[in-house]
Amino acid sequence: MATPPQFLVRDVETVDGDGLFIISTFDAALPFLDSIGSHEQWGSTPFSHQQSWVEDTLRQIRDAENYNLTANSKGERLHVFIVERQCPAQGAEVLGAHYRIAVDGRRFLSVGFAFVRDNWFPSYITSQRHLHIGDAEPGNIVYLEVMVTDSRVGSLRCGAGAALIRAVHNYSRNRGKDALYLDGWAGNEKKLIKYYDQQGFRVVDDFYLPRPHRTPWWGTLMRMDISE
Repeated sequence: MATPPQFLVRDVETVDGDGLFIISTFDAALPFLDSIGSHEQWGSTPFSHQQSWVEDTLRQIRDAENYNLTANSKGERLHVFIVERQCPAQGAEVLGAHYRIAVDGRRFLSVGFAFVRDNWFPSYITSQRHLHIGDAEPGNIVYLEVMVTDSRVGSLRCGAGAALIRAVHNYSRNRGKDALYLDGWAGNEKKLIKYYDQQGFRVVDDFYLPRPHRTPWWGTLMRMDISE
């Protein structure tokens, strides 16, 4: 399950503007989701307009970098991956996109990211008794909490999600984990769930989360055995 050569998956860094890239990519996802009929997934309020969310996200990025460097974490064992695509040194830049120049002069375009946590399930999953999380051996799993690719770069992101999933799978296997879990929005004819199924995840069960003055948020919990 090697990462395709056109993509580089690396650890997050606070010095390369990764925090700004992650926040702006979350924002850019909203109009894209609206364009494909998935506006109910995350709503329409830009993430960058939610100050507490921004502060918490930047804190998590710092914690993830510290965990990667020292194996110590003040919170959950969070790891953040950035997926990049190498591009010509003199090529035209995509408006609003995030670029990085490596020490050897190569130029990379950031096209997505993933947040993963070791031995952890979100509380909105553990509260769903019908999912039987007690049977999931939470002490030996990895949870793919969120994965987003940058809609601003168009077709340059094609394959970036698959590259991230391969990287997370390898991360899990190298740590001797049994399974990789995630949950996804189950609205809009389960298009997102079908995508994850194509990447090798299998459905555990559906669930829903009540939302004040709105329809419930419908989701699906999925699992991938690391031996696959």
